[in-house]
Amino acid sequence: MKKSRTTLVVALVIAAGLLVAFGVRIAQAKKRNETAKAALDKETVVAVRAIAAEKKDLPQVVQITGSVRAQNEVQVLPKVPGRVTRVWVDVGTVVKAGESLAAVEQTDVLLRVKQAEAQLLATRAGVEQAKVQEANAVRGFARAKALHDKGSMSQADFEQAESGQTLAAVGVRAAEAQVALAEANLGLVQKALDDTRISAPFAGVITRKSINVGAMAAPGMPAFALQDQSSLRLEGTVAASYVPRIQPGMKVSVTVDELPGKSFEGTVSRIAPTLEQETRRGAVEIALAKPAGVLPYMFARAEIAFGSTADMVVVPSSAVQSVGGDVGVYLIKDEHAVLVRPRLGAKHDDDVIIEEGIAAGDQVVVSGPAGLKDGVRVTLSPGS
Repeated sequence: MKKSRTTLVVALVIAAGLLVAFGVRIAQAKKRNETAKAALDKETVVAVRAIAAEKKDLPQVVQITGSVRAQNEVQVLPKVPGRVTRVWVDVGTVVKAGESLAAVEQTDVLLRVKQAEAQLLATRAGVEQAKVQEANAVRGFARAKALHDKGSMSQADFEQAESGQTLAAVGVRAAEAQVALAEANLGLVQKALDDTRISAPFAGVITRKSINVGAMAAPGMPAFALQDQSSLRLEGTVAASYVPRIQPGMKVSVTVDELPGKSFEGTVSRIAPTLEQETRRGAVEIALAKPAGVLPYMFARAEIAFGSTADMVVVPSSAVQSVGGDVGVYLIKDEHAVLVRPRLGAKHDDDVIIEEGIAAGDQVVVSGPAGLKDGVRVTLSPGS
């Protein structure tokens, strides 16, 4: 009887201990919940404006991006070394093909030209002299032949007269060859004189000047940059799947980043017959008819339409942001901002096509405070 009573006491003590421990755990859990609730109440709530992603029927377009180029552009190089003595143009000067831009010193070359001209005159005089000698030899041979035929001249004297005529004819040809040689030499030094002038290879505008009077010019060192801006062109690439669908003569709409709100018409002028080995993309050239305000090296975008595509998921362009150096869009899920990295398609007006990562009906943030972060609690502002 005593043993049963002891066992009952022990059981009661253990039960009481378990009840106390359970009570402590309940109190701790309640405290944690109250702490979490207090933290949640203190969590920053950011007001944002959101719009649902939707499906639209959009024109099927391919976008080509690249730099605007001049029709032709070259670095104009001096042909001979020397000190610059004249500069006739400056940046912005419009020049004609062949027009002189600058000149290097010509003193030595001018002296060589005079020397070559004198040599040519001397060789021409030599031809005249050789022809006189040939005429005399011809007459002498005629007299010798007449005497020889009558038996009044020995065979040796006759052959000597005949050889004199032959040698005189050879002398004329040698003198004429000397004239040709002198003319060629004069041509070379005249070209050297022409090379002292730096000339425009085609009509255009000077875009850079790298020399001044007194400076030393040297072959291989650009003196000027020249552009033919009579027409412009946009160079870019497209995915291989679009290359067979693009044809020369197709009209395209072109926009320039530096001229917002304006669009220009272009025409596909050239398509590369092969793909680029590294990117597997095809090069396309678009001609622009010198639109006002557009300059070489501006960044431009061209769009070529191929019909329409149905049920494309789109979001406003204002929803697409640069986050951490990459494209991102914030969705709203369970009252929190969630950063996603969708795969984007072409831009059409103010819409951006979503190829993957966002579904129709998803709420996307289109405006909010700067520096919106992933996981921040948000509330929708009026009008969302």
